[in-house]
Amino acid sequence: MTASNRISAFKEELCDLCGLCFHLCPVLHLPLEESKKEIERLIKRQNSKHVLSRCNTCFSCNLYCPQKANPYQLILENWNALYKKRGAPPLYRFVCPTEEPNIWQLLNVFLSDKEREWIYNWMNYSPKPEDNILVIGNYTHLFPFILGGSKLLDYFKPVDLIDQWEGGAYLYQGGYLDIVQKIAEKCKIDFDKWDIKNITHTLDAVQYIFSEVHPKEMGVKHNRNFINFNEWLLNSLKSTKIEIKNPLNISVTIHDNCYSKTLNGIYWEPPRKILELCGCEIKEMKHIKKDSLCCGFGAGASWVRNISIPFDIISEGYKKFKEAEDTGAKALISYCSGCLYLLWATKELIGSNIDLYHIIEVVRMAIGEQLQYPEIHIKRAWDIIAIITYQLIISMLQNNFYIKRIGFDENRSSYKPKRYILLKLIRTSFRSQFIKSIFRKLFLLQMKILKTR
Repeated sequence: MTASNRISAFKEELCDLCGLCFHLCPVLHLPLEESKKEIERLIKRQNSKHVLSRCNTCFSCNLYCPQKANPYQLILENWNALYKKRGAPPLYRFVCPTEEPNIWQLLNVFLSDKEREWIYNWMNYSPKPEDNILVIGNYTHLFPFILGGSKLLDYFKPVDLIDQWEGGAYLYQGGYLDIVQKIAEKCKIDFDKWDIKNITHTLDAVQYIFSEVHPKEMGVKHNRNFINFNEWLLNSLKSTKIEIKNPLNISVTIHDNCYSKTLNGIYWEPPRKILELCGCEIKEMKHIKKDSLCCGFGAGASWVRNISIPFDIISEGYKKFKEAEDTGAKALISYCSGCLYLLWATKELIGSNIDLYHIIEVVRMAIGEQLQYPEIHIKRAWDIIAIITYQLIISMLQNNFYIKRIGFDENRSSYKPKRYILLKLIRTSFRSQFIKSIFRKLFLLQMKILKTR
């Protein structure tokens, strides 16, 4: 199948140009008449005045649309056209596992021996038809200690294929639709080779991509049973297959990720029920579920200038922390590891005092497992900040690019680490609390400057 045969998910015949999608948007808040004009501009492929440069890719507009026309997918189609015209920003190599360098390749410089062992085993396991596999995912890979060493993995064969690109979930979110179709075709080859019936994923986004986007928009059907890990966790806790031994008795607030808004919000309740079973008191933020604010990733998808991407991302993440802190909860909980790595970077850069956990970590604590919290997260956050800083510096010397390769070469050269002396120097400098303090101040100052332009 060629990209020209993709199935458009935007239903133009249903859209009556009411404008509610962008008027109710928690980020845009466009006046109703301007919202009507903006959606008309997008339909006619005219220059967008607001959406393509400000959208945070949060899916909310689909839920606000009374006609179920899927305006979010209209945004993606326009972004896809822009990608064909201008390419991707240089910094976006950061999240492309087949480009060099990328976050997985760079992070490998800082991994502990135990993390390397886990990842090596996960990346090199060849699934068998009788296996019940758990696809670790690209972003859980950044925090392998979230799952590594846990008895939760006793129920699965963990697999970590970075060049499955989370099924293309984060590229889809940025409108790289033609690339997502190629990824879908590669994933089908992988799944058919494995011949496995059940495939469990740690992210809502990945389950949605495989079960909905690939067959309905990309024309690639997998004929597999895709299982949501949160659903599995909830059922296992309710049946006492996994036993709560240490109810936590803490107040928490919940970050609803962008993909949780798909399929009419079926992903919202399982995490809340899991947290309640673990002994948590839930204090909801102002914007939750269909109105939830993005972790910040989506601000990078709507890039205008390469240099502003990290600052736009952290700026949006700051809003999330402000709402979380306002609840008075002790901890902010994410059930998306893609959000987690950016939220931890944001937490360290803005100096937020609220605790931050992945929901899997909450379950692990409740079943009696010990975590190296928060030390291991703080270290990883600064690993990530160093990588982003390094990548931003070298991107200044690069041009926009097009994604040519989907899978690894035989030697996985784009994953294996190199020397990266400048990266190591940046990371070493962050061991100084004084340097960290100066970096935070400069970063936040630059963020304000870029926001006022």
